[in-house]
Amino acid sequence: MAKFLFVHGAFQGAWVWREVSDILQSMGHETHIPTLSGCGYLHHGGREGIDLNTFIQDISNYIYFEELDDVVLVGHSYSGLICGAIMMGTPHLLHQAILVDTIIPQSNRSFVDTAGEAFRHMLESHRVGNWKIKPWPLNVFGVPESRGPWFSARLCDFPESAFLTPFPSEFDPTCVPVSFITCTATASPFIRAMAGKARSFGWSVTELNSGHCPMVTHPQELAAMLDTAVIAQAGSAA
Repeated sequence: MAKFLFVHGAFQGAWVWREVSDILQSMGHETHIPTLSGCGYLHHGGREGIDLNTFIQDISNYIYFEELDDVVLVGHSYSGLICGAIMMGTPHLLHQAILVDTIIPQSNRSFVDTAGEAFRHMLESHRVGNWKIKPWPLNVFGVPESRGPWFSARLCDFPESAFLTPFPSEFDPTCVPVSFITCTATASPFIRAMAGKARSFGWSVTELNSGHCPMVTHPQELAAMLDTAVIAQAGSAA
């Protein structure tokens, strides 16, 4: 059985992975769901100066202090940058990485650099005060109105600097085995385009007919895909 470590995306928290985690635990897997600084139940600690490097340290520290190895690292959306840095920094502690509708790092480029001008304008329109970005509308997350109140109530403002911090190194897409799950109904064109980049790297790419947050809308299907990706990697390594 696998040892999963889930990393949530912008504005969210560990709570977003709870259903998928419960399903995988019922299948016999071990799961870990850290929360990033200033997010989820740690939202009271949000402050100016938190950025991508802070989040990378959050996950690095979690792996170290929980004494994890042979980890299946699972990222979603923004956290593709975080996972990319963990892949580069501690490949010896990872069994594989599974990226779910994430941004794929580009060497020394920020989220905004990769996403382009349309996203830069979106940031400007969602700025709150001097350093925070308020959450996107529900349709961007792909969450239906029926779950909207529950989902929206748990979202937190996110530091703008996290979108502006360059990826801290050169990115090597071969440093660990990677699978990519692309959500075909995702609203963001640049996130949809990441599937093509994943294929260009030779990564395994699987399509899921969902919006951007399948852990909320399709937890059973996503959990099954994660389980299958682990089995496939074990088979290829044998």
